[in-house]
Amino acid sequence: MLWTKTLPFHASDVTPRRLRTVLAAMLIAWPVPQALAQTSDSSGSGADSWNFSVGAGAGVAPDYEGSEDYDVVPLPFARAQKGEVFGQLFGTHITSNLINHPNWRIGPSANFRQGYNDVDDNRVDNLTDRGSSYELGLKGGYVFRFDGGEGGFMPSDSSIDLAVEFLHDVSSGHEGWVLTPSATFATPLSDSWNFESGVEVEYASGNYMSHYFSINSREAANSGLDNYDADADFKHVALNLGLSYAFLDNWGLNLVAQWKLMVGDAEDSPVVDDQGEEHQGFFGAVVSYTW
Repeated sequence: MLWTKTLPFHASDVTPRRLRTVLAAMLIAWPVPQALAQTSDSSGSGADSWNFSVGAGAGVAPDYEGSEDYDVVPLPFARAQKGEVFGQLFGTHITSNLINHPNWRIGPSANFRQGYNDVDDNRVDNLTDRGSSYELGLKGGYVFRFDGGEGGFMPSDSSIDLAVEFLHDVSSGHEGWVLTPSATFATPLSDSWNFESGVEVEYASGNYMSHYFSINSREAANSGLDNYDADADFKHVALNLGLSYAFLDNWGLNLVAQWKLMVGDAEDSPVVDDQGEEHQGFFGAVVSYTW
């Protein structure tokens, strides 16, 4: 199990507003799955033409970052790729690569992050000034590819993707930034199955941490939570898993999961330490079509 608590969600509780809140809180922590990229590039049309993919699915995720309550969330997916150049949407997170190179990656990224609104915990829901944020930034890295030749220590056609993403609020929301280095190992299990596993760590600025994890005296009086001042710090570490299955030529089934541990000032915040849970889990499934 990725988490130990019973998931306290009910289908009747899943409102459109709730879905937007949970989706945005979850997606910033979950990197764009390589499994989706692999199945979306399975049509075999080659590097000289564009491939397009669309998909949809659902997942189970905390209703805010650090929450012990879980909800069902939608997972939209879209991707356009020509050679190594691509743009991709996964939930509210957009990533891209503008370099047509087999190893180097760099491109703009964007994300929408909802504030703490309409969450199950009444005390957290009573916190004020937790508005939504639009974030823009850049993601880049290097992909090590292995052909699995004789004497090679890595499986054939496997890769290790080292990446760093920087996102900054551009909408006067949290008015801060987050930096997320990650490493992902991907390998085919067969002609149809692909597997990936990865780790990430996220560092957040003082403004970001204050916006989501600090509690001032007025908020403490309204919510009953203790005063708390969160500073810039490492926010979480996470293990990511992905499994994809290509079928019927153009279709793909993609399973994604994450275990995340809140750390530092984020873990010590009353919204996590008192009202939530430092161990966070996520599981989702997406069906995609490529042409």
